[in-house]
Amino acid sequence: MFGYGKMSGCAVAAMSALAESHAGGVQLSSQHIAESRNLSQPLVAKVLTVLSQAGFVHGTRGPGGGYKLARDPAAITLFEVVELFEGHRDPSACPFGPGWCGVGDPCPLHGLLVGMSESAAAQLKKANFGAFVGHGKPV
Repeated sequence: MFGYGKMSGCAVAAMSALAESHAGGVQLSSQHIAESRNLSQPLVAKVLTVLSQAGFVHGTRGPGGGYKLARDPAAITLFEVVELFEGHRDPSACPFGPGWCGVGDPCPLHGLLVGMSESAAAQLKKANFGAFVGHGKPV
């Protein structure tokens, strides 16, 4: 089922922080992002590495370095970021455990859970990081 895990939640938080400062062209350190979102710095650093490898952010090393978005925030959907971290999940995951749905009759919650997953994905596809531009605290 499509959902939010710890890594994707951290990625959305980090991307939202970067979107807030996008208009000013400011680069943010993983430490600054972690502090502004009340997250662990090692987790933020790990997530930023994945986001960088996927082309969502650019990172610069050294004094004055940091991260910034690689594209316009309005061109990046929350779905893209969440899917990067959650896309590996089995979409037919069943709360009754493996070997139930897909083997004989589906579980009693199958239709409801599939519908919720599809609805969540549709909403995340509509939402983009442009909503965060200019909404943060000054850096």
